[in-house]
Amino acid sequence: MKDLRSLLIDCRIELRKQARDFQKSELCERLDLAIQAQSTATATAALADAAGEAGPTPPAGKTQTVSQVALAWQTAARDLKFSEPAIYTRMGEKVMRLLEARTLVDPATEILQLEARVAELKAQLETSHQAQQALAMEHEALLGAVAKAVPKLKDGGDKLAVALARVAWLRAEADKAGTGAQAASAKRAPEPQDTVPTPELLGAVAAGAATLTKEQREWCVGEAMVLTGFQYTPVELLEKGDAHVARLIVDARKG
Repeated sequence: MKDLRSLLIDCRIELRKQARDFQKSELCERLDLAIQAQSTATATAALADAAGEAGPTPPAGKTQTVSQVALAWQTAARDLKFSEPAIYTRMGEKVMRLLEARTLVDPATEILQLEARVAELKAQLETSHQAQQALAMEHEALLGAVAKAVPKLKDGGDKLAVALARVAWLRAEADKAGTGAQAASAKRAPEPQDTVPTPELLGAVAAGAATLTKEQREWCVGEAMVLTGFQYTPVELLEKGDAHVARLIVDARKG
């Protein structure tokens, strides 16, 4: 359609050069109507493609759209560029003043910009779709892992509610296991490894980051008395605190 419209315009230009009063002839009017029809069809198809809603051309006799009317005025104004250059120039200046602009965007350029914008939106939509698919896969993987961890609870209609119930069940089981382990540890008699603190524990106690148990404190007091040559009594060491006693042992071992 664009090639045919360009051909018609070239023909009209050449005929105007050859015939003095060509713009007053019937052939000129017919060419103008043909060019206008081609412009309308081209613009309608381009706008439909840019919007993703390309469809058939509206039937004849139907009310013209704003774009079609604007294209008709544009075609008529372009004709003045050849027949009445002075009028065309004055009209252009007035349009610029009304729009408060120095230049106008060509319709073809505007269509290209719209096409680029549509392509950009399509790319964003595709990226969003891929991210949504990845999120859905992660969601299904998490639900599957929770289901394997708690097979006692059956799947229901609401997958999220079932998953939350399974997590709550796991948390309750972990709390029970921790409470049972603490109770068992409290009931059993202290063992030698519990009484003698490790070097790591002594360092933490010396730094004030941990405390000693009763059995560990008694052992540390006796150890500190031996390492210091019995310079302190047990009461004095207890008054100085766990951190001081642990520091005496750590420093003595370093020396």
